[in-house]
Amino acid sequence: MDRPVYRILHLVFALGLAHALFLLGQEGVRAYELARERARLEEALRQAEARVARLEAEVKAVKDPAYLEALVRRLGFVRQEEILRRR
Repeated sequence: MDRPVYRILHLVFALGLAHALFLLGQEGVRAYELARERARLEEALRQAEARVARLEAEVKAVKDPAYLEALVRRLGFVRQEEILRRR
């Protein structure tokens, strides 16, 4: 049973098994990195969606004349017939 052919076959089997384990480990690392990247991208997407919602709310508010007047007055503007007085 200890013929040289069996030794070679055992060696080939051991090398194949080691190679398969190495490839499996590489795929595990790759899957972990992809999961982290996906989580990062999902968080970036959530932040972008929140920003879009804030901007849409601001656009909706800007269409309201009362909001525009309040914004302009906060910037220090007065109407043409008004007089600016210092406090």
